[in-house]
Amino acid sequence: MKRLLPVLALGISMSATAQVWKTLPKGVRILGYRNVTTSEVKSNYNQFRSESSLGTRFALDGQSINKLIGDAVVPGQDINSAAFSAFTAGEYELDVAAQFNVNGTGFGYGLTDKVMMYVEASYYTARVKAKFKRVKNNTYKETAEILRNSPGGLLDETVANNLDTLQDVNEPLIQSYIQNEQGYAPLGDWYGSGYGDMETGLMANVIDRGYWGVMLYPGVVLPTGRVDDPDILQDVGFGDGQTDLFLETATGYIANDYLSFGTSFRYTYQSPSNKSLRVPDSRGSSISPNKGDFNVKYGDKLNYMVNSTFFLNDWLALTPTYRFLYQFDSTYSAEDSKNERANEFLAYNSDKMEHQVQLTTTLTTIQPFMKKKFLLPAQINMNLVQTVGGRNVPKVGRFELELRMLF
Repeated sequence: MKRLLPVLALGISMSATAQVWKTLPKGVRILGYRNVTTSEVKSNYNQFRSESSLGTRFALDGQSINKLIGDAVVPGQDINSAAFSAFTAGEYELDVAAQFNVNGTGFGYGLTDKVMMYVEASYYTARVKAKFKRVKNNTYKETAEILRNSPGGLLDETVANNLDTLQDVNEPLIQSYIQNEQGYAPLGDWYGSGYGDMETGLMANVIDRGYWGVMLYPGVVLPTGRVDDPDILQDVGFGDGQTDLFLETATGYIANDYLSFGTSFRYTYQSPSNKSLRVPDSRGSSISPNKGDFNVKYGDKLNYMVNSTFFLNDWLALTPTYRFLYQFDSTYSAEDSKNERANEFLAYNSDKMEHQVQLTTTLTTIQPFMKKKFLLPAQINMNLVQTVGGRNVPKVGRFELELRMLF
């Protein structure tokens, strides 16, 4: 579940105009606030880029139990095939839904007329609903009846008698197994709040031709956010626990008084860090009783954005935006040689890809202020954002309200 509910990318852009290459004049400050409310997250785009539920459904049947013990039982040879196929201890379902609310603040300051510094911080509140329930009862009685009517003789009769006294695998027993045998907190609703990772950097206007220009953003993301707990299956981290370095470039073009275009590209290097993780014993495994220390290098990230802004007048603008994210595969290195096989299992299917669309409605007094028609330069953005495709990312929509003021 931790991989299906990644921390949302909620940076606060310090650019206060449609001209993405512009910086603040020397000595001018900008203060930004953003509130983000997501939709309820119930599904994700899986490794095959198709939508699937965040929850899971599983059966404790003959086949799954046999797999756990290394396929030690051969149906038709060690046990009646029909009885093997009919046996199940039960079928279970875990329904999962998550929702986030984020409050972010940002501050920028013009160091020169061409360079400004900025810092961004955010505070997360998250709720995860995880309802565990049984959807199918055991088939002990039916399986025992098949065995008693089979020609298998004494062995089948013995197994049938054992089924008559076998303990029912109900929800409390599963919870007990998760807690006592696997060492996890109980399955159920989870609530958390805390700070996310902090971003700081510089914005440098390297080209300004009036109607087009280029800006460079070197910066760093500091690991100030809460990381997920390996002992809680349903929790969510607000940061990933290591320092990131990035370089972004943005450029734009003003077509006329009513239309402009902008685009940006960011490359993020995620530095290695040491983490305590559960040690999986197979690909795609999410539950393990063992923990180990690993050196983790999360995959570097590519972010691309393109937009166009339509100015209805000096006060109002509409901006449709497309965003693309790709994160390369992660790599793991176990500190204990006994856990080296887990390196491959943890790295398997760890890349991410995301497509987002966004529509921004902007109310601004910046142009009226520059024309001396308004007292204060400020801006309000209302953003509707939706993930429309991807791989190993949640399907989520969000509404963002941004307030920016220059002083």
